[in-house]
Amino acid sequence: MTRSGKAAFLAGVLSLMFLTACREIPTSVIVGAGPSFSLGGSGRLASFTIYAPRNGQKIAFPDHDVATAVWQITATKGYFKGSQVKGLRLIYGDVPDGYQQAVPEKSQAPKLVSGVVYAFFAETTDAPISTGYFYMGDSGPVQTEVPDLCLMFVQGRKTRVKCKLNAAEPYYEPVDLEKYVRDHQIKQ
Repeated sequence: MTRSGKAAFLAGVLSLMFLTACREIPTSVIVGAGPSFSLGGSGRLASFTIYAPRNGQKIAFPDHDVATAVWQITATKGYFKGSQVKGLRLIYGDVPDGYQQAVPEKSQAPKLVSGVVYAFFAETTDAPISTGYFYMGDSGPVQTEVPDLCLMFVQGRKTRVKCKLNAAEPYYEPVDLEKYVRDHQIKQ
C-alpha cells in the first residue's frame, strides 16, 4: 500500500471511530411498578414531567401545560447539566440527587388515580427527547401507546385531533379504556 493509500485508510478508520463514538442514541423510557421509569440513551436528563388528564378526560397529553402537570423534576445544576439517562431510574414522587421538584412546588407528589392514562415527557439534552403514556390500573401502571391522539391549533386553541394528514377531525376517547390499553399495551 502506498503512503497516500495508508494515510487515506487511517483517515477513514479514524472517521469511522469518531462517528461511532459520537452516535446519538434517542432517549427511551420503560414504565415499571410504582410507577417507576427506567431511562436509556446517550443524553442528559434536563427535566421529567408527568401529566394528568384534564377535567372530564381520561387520557392526558404531554403538551407542556403546567396546569396538567402533576409532577416535574428539573436538573439543579442547569438545563444542560442533568444526569446521564443511561441506567437512570426514576420513581414517581422521589426526587433523585442532582434534581429539584418543580411541580408541585413544595408538597409531595399527588397520588395517581386509577382508571386514567397519564403522559410523561423526558426532556433531554444531547439526544432526542422521549414522550409516552401509562395507564394506572388497580394492579399498577401499564405502559401504553395512544397512536391516534394529536394536538393541533384550531381557531387559535389547542385542540385534540385524530392523527391524520391535513385533517382536523376531533379526537374521541375510547369508551372502554381498559380494552384500549390492553390493545395498545407496550410489552417489555
